[in-house]
Amino acid sequence: MMKFRRITTLLVISILLVLSMFSVVSTKAQEEVPYEISGDTVRVTIGNVDISITARTAISSISIGGVQVVSAVGFGVFAPGWRWIGGTWYYGEVLEPPTVEEIPGGIRVRTHARFPPESEQYFEFIGIYTIYSTGMIMANYTITAYENVDTQGVLFYVQWPISTFKGSSLYIAYGGTISSVNLPEEFKSQTLSSGSYSVAYASTKYGDLVVILLSPPSIGYDLDDARAWGGDVFELKGTIISGTLTKGTTYKMSLVIYPHSKGSEFTNMIVSAFSGLGAAKTTLETLKKSKPRTPGGAKLLSQCEREVELAYKAFSQGDIEGTYTHAKKALELAQAIKYTERRQRIIFFVIIPNIIGLILMLLVVKTILSKVKSES
Repeated sequence: MMKFRRITTLLVISILLVLSMFSVVSTKAQEEVPYEISGDTVRVTIGNVDISITARTAISSISIGGVQVVSAVGFGVFAPGWRWIGGTWYYGEVLEPPTVEEIPGGIRVRTHARFPPESEQYFEFIGIYTIYSTGMIMANYTITAYENVDTQGVLFYVQWPISTFKGSSLYIAYGGTISSVNLPEEFKSQTLSSGSYSVAYASTKYGDLVVILLSPPSIGYDLDDARAWGGDVFELKGTIISGTLTKGTTYKMSLVIYPHSKGSEFTNMIVSAFSGLGAAKTTLETLKKSKPRTPGGAKLLSQCEREVELAYKAFSQGDIEGTYTHAKKALELAQAIKYTERRQRIIFFVIIPNIIGLILMLLVVKTILSKVKSES
C-alpha cells in the first residue's frame, strides 16, 4: 500500500511539472460560429479553420488556412469476408437533413443517416457535433443496428492527407506513454504502426490536428499508408463493432477533434490538459475512497472536487485554458490534502494525546504531592 501511495504521489507530481511547463494561452474567441448549409453538407468557418460535415454522418474535410488537414472522420463498414461497403464520409442514405442549433459559445450540428437495405449492412448513424468558437469539435455518435446483421466490422477512421502530412510524424498517446510514427514522403509499406491509442496528434507548418477519444477511452488501431491501393491518405483506423448483432443493438462513441494554427506548444497544452484532467479525476476518486479523517483534509477535498467539476465544465465548452487551470489546481489540492492529513493526524493522534497524557500525569503528580504535603 505504501509503495502504491509513493507511485501515485510521484505520478501526480510529474503531471504537475508537465502542466507547469506550458504558459497559459488564451483560447477565448468570439461567440458566433459562422456556418452555412449547402445541400447535404454543413460548412463551418472559425478564423482560418474550415470544417465540412456531411449529412451521411462524418466530417468530410477540415482545412487550416486553405490546406486540408483532415480528409475524413467517420465510419467505414466491411461485410463478412472483408468486403468493403463504404464510408460514411461519402456513402449512405440520408434519413433527415442536417440541422444546426446555436448554443452559447458555438453551434450544434445533427446528422442522421443509414446504410441502405441493399448493402445488407443494416447500420443507422446519428452524429451530434458540438463546435465551439475556440475551434474545438466534440463529436458524439450513436450507431444502431436497424435489423439483425452479420458484419465483418464497423471501423472508426481518421484520414490524414498524405500531401499535408508526409515527412512529418504522427504522435500516439496510450497508457501514459507517447510514441511517434514517421509518415514517409514515399511509399514504403502498407502498415506503418499498430497498437492502441487514446490521443493522436500531428503538427505541420500549416497547423496542428489533435484527436482525443473520450468514450471508449481507447481503441486498437492500424495506421495504414493508403498508397498501397492507390489512395492519398494515411488511415488511422480501428474496429469498434464486429460479429452478429440483433436489431436494436446500439453503440455510442464520443471524441474531441481540435484543429488549430496556434503552434505545437498549444497542442502540447491540449494533451497535457487532457492528461491532467484524467489524473485529477483518478486522484479525486482515490482520495474519496480513503475518506480524509481530519477537518482540514475534508475541506480541501471539497475544494478539489469543485476544481475537477470546473475542469470538466471548461473541457465540455472547448475551453482548454480553463481545463488546464482547474486540473492543475485540483492536482495541487490533492497534494495539499495528503500533506494536511499527515500534519493534522500527527496533531490529533500524536501531539494532542501526548499533551493530554502529560497533563494527566502532572495532575496525578500534583495530587500525590498535595496528599504527601497534607499528611506531613
